[in-house]
Amino acid sequence: MFLKKLKAISYVEVVLVLVIVGVVSSLAIPTLKRYSQKEELGRLAQKAYLTLNEAMDQSIMENGPTYKWPDNGFNFDKFIGSYLKTSSKNAALGEYLTKDGMKITYNRISNQLAGVRVDVNDTKGPNVSGKDIFEFDLMFSTSQIVPANDATKALFENNWKFTDELWNK
Repeated sequence: MFLKKLKAISYVEVVLVLVIVGVVSSLAIPTLKRYSQKEELGRLAQKAYLTLNEAMDQSIMENGPTYKWPDNGFNFDKFIGSYLKTSSKNAALGEYLTKDGMKITYNRISNQLAGVRVDVNDTKGPNVSGKDIFEFDLMFSTSQIVPANDATKALFENNWKFTDELWNK
């Protein structure tokens, strides 16, 4: 009778494969996580922009053109806030929390609306302007919502996609 030589994987080979897989994973997972976070925050920034635009459009349908609104739309609660899909609002602080977790805050300077700030993921990090906090201006003369600061403008111009340059600012 002939003896067959058995072929099998040794314990050392299994451990070596596990070490290689572990090293590759430890290098790849942080990169994939950062990429995923950048994609999600870019998508949420676009959603914030669209949410504000939708509220303004609905208000225009009911209240007429923005240039006819009294006090240049100073009454954010009436002209924009009442058209946001909110879970809570604090009119004294000018804050709205939308049902999808965005915190929208408006600022006033004397009798003018100074701008709108949106934290797209409310209490989650990184809570940094240009990453998950974006600023918009409501242009009542043209019925438009436009990005207000450089970081928001750059993201808007890049189709709401973060590049490494935009992310690392």
